[in-house]
Amino acid sequence: MRKILVLILIWIATPLLGQQVVELNQDKSIRLRGQVLSNGFSLGINSAQIQTLDLTGDGKEEWVLWDINSRQLQVFEKKGEQFLVRPELSYFFPADVSGFLVLADFDRDGKKDLFTSTALGVKAYRNTSSGSQISWTLAQNFLRLEGANNIPANNLDTALLQDLDGDGDLDLLLFNFAVGDYLEYYRNTSIERKGSSDIDGFAFPVRHWGGFEFCGCGQISFGLTCDGRTLATPTSPLGQARVQHAGGHSLLYRDFTGDGIPDLLMGREECNTLYFLPNVGSSSNPKFTSFSKELPGFGSLPEFPRFHVGQVLEESLVVSLNTNETASLFGIDFAQAVVRLEKGTGKSLPILQDQVLDLGENTRPFFSGTSLSGELLVTANGKKGTKVLGQAYRMQYTGTQLELLEEDYLGLSQLNLLDLTILDYVSVSKEKHLLVLGTRTSSTGVPAPVLFKRVGTNWEELTLSGLTLRLGDQLTLFGCAAKDQLLIAAQSGSLAQYEVDLTARSVRLLASNFLGFQDNPANRNLNVVVRSGERPDLYSVDQTGRIYRIRDFLNAPVREEVLVRIQNQDLPLRLGRSNWLAVVKSGLGEGDDLFLGTRGGGLVYLSAASSDGGSAEEFSVTAFPNPSSGSFQVVSSLPATGRLVSALGQVLLPEIVLPARRAVLIDISNLAPGIYFLQLQTEDKRTIVQKIWVR
Repeated sequence: MRKILVLILIWIATPLLGQQVVELNQDKSIRLRGQVLSNGFSLGINSAQIQTLDLTGDGKEEWVLWDINSRQLQVFEKKGEQFLVRPELSYFFPADVSGFLVLADFDRDGKKDLFTSTALGVKAYRNTSSGSQISWTLAQNFLRLEGANNIPANNLDTALLQDLDGDGDLDLLLFNFAVGDYLEYYRNTSIERKGSSDIDGFAFPVRHWGGFEFCGCGQISFGLTCDGRTLATPTSPLGQARVQHAGGHSLLYRDFTGDGIPDLLMGREECNTLYFLPNVGSSSNPKFTSFSKELPGFGSLPEFPRFHVGQVLEESLVVSLNTNETASLFGIDFAQAVVRLEKGTGKSLPILQDQVLDLGENTRPFFSGTSLSGELLVTANGKKGTKVLGQAYRMQYTGTQLELLEEDYLGLSQLNLLDLTILDYVSVSKEKHLLVLGTRTSSTGVPAPVLFKRVGTNWEELTLSGLTLRLGDQLTLFGCAAKDQLLIAAQSGSLAQYEVDLTARSVRLLASNFLGFQDNPANRNLNVVVRSGERPDLYSVDQTGRIYRIRDFLNAPVREEVLVRIQNQDLPLRLGRSNWLAVVKSGLGEGDDLFLGTRGGGLVYLSAASSDGGSAEEFSVTAFPNPSSGSFQVVSSLPATGRLVSALGQVLLPEIVLPARRAVLIDISNLAPGIYFLQLQTEDKRTIVQKIWVR
């Protein structure tokens, strides 16, 4: 039975009250080091496998990026040299993309089909899109040998699916990882069997395709195995074989020498460069006898600390990282993970990543303010000199733009930590506490959590009696019912509630497995944030990439999933494996917005979706600060005009013009303390009177 995947999601949920829906907001700009990024909000990029596919039906192919490191899929529309983030298009892809992503047309209908990793090998979806209506049909749960079992594949490899024998169907190249590190060629037999191109059967593999074995970085054996035997010499039986190399490989097979015969560009996980193998054989019967770190027409191949892949796009060679490792282990600069080699000059140039905000790895946002204005602190792991360190960035938010004001805020990189969490907290007794949680690595390479407190201009290590921190713990402080409380979200998926006394430096456990969050391998990388208020709410996100909100979580908790609106459909979010949240309260009393930090080093802004229905938009006004002295700001949900009058009815400011959803500053420095009234009216005569207190 054929299974069809389109943008229709069937899911089961309990009845929800006032379900929160967000939209992927790309209208806000980012000002970064003097450059304005008009489309800078993205998931970030760590390890990009780049493919191209026309998703909008305009005949131009978008860039589709699968990031094996953060397990995120992103789509970028290319307009000249500019890239436009199209986050909504990622929701039209199968949800089970994993390991690798290859787009190649197997049925010769002119539309690229999709191949990805599965526990059984290689899974395939047929592209059944029509114009801009995107859909996929499951073609094969796994590729299999003709009349036999599945073809095993390492999910860290990027499989090569290409017509290697010239008969019109897609053949398969994979590295054997059980008895040696060499290529196996699986010939597609569909043309021979039924006269049409398909992927329903492959011949038994030809071993040592191309006549070489990969022995190590910079060590390739041609004509012999790595231990000096002829390539035809059998090794141990497959049933007794043990894994020889479990790392990943990348493959690009195309002509680089201009002789019309494809050559091989290859990478391996442990190596810091790609290797070029010129083909001295034929297209269908290749023979490789040498390798080089120079590529004809492009010059020296770039070096990264770890595994990467190459892809020729628009006559340039795009090289990107493809590692599943964290940045600190190998000194990886994930903020510069993609480069373009210009053909002819070999010049290495940035591409794509320089047009979005990308701070490296694990961006954690901490926001104070409203949707109209505020300050955003973001921590991330980034390369500083020769080391990867956690550091903070201070940004100003105006409601329409995010501007970077300060890098390495508070000099946090000097603490020599990773994965920083900033806890800027005012206790219920009005005492201010500035704490930083991070990971410190010992001289023997053992990581451990550590907590610091800001004392004057110095940082002092802080220990809380009754609390033992574990690696990966995420801390959240909040006040309620005249008590300071602490939530600890564990990497394992559990949540614990404590009462905390930061002055006495002690905690008391109130509840383990709080709100039903408990250790669960499916819900690892748990992170929570509290929306403050008289009856606070809690947001959570974990490695499933879905966000939940628990309203009034201390009294009568109601759990609901936060959905995202994609082309008038409200769907579960599909985020990467590690994400962090910050709540942005509405300046007009509407739904919350959210800042989202990612494993990929980017930032995403999720706006509260507008309500459905044909009724007129609600007219609401907010003034802040109120009470105030000197000046205050006012924001209206709709365009309005108004005036400021005294308690006696005297008109003090007769012509106040308010555009929709933009803060207007009103000077009241010459007014005596007391109560005043801001009278506002929309074009259709709806009115609001806002009381203003002047101190």
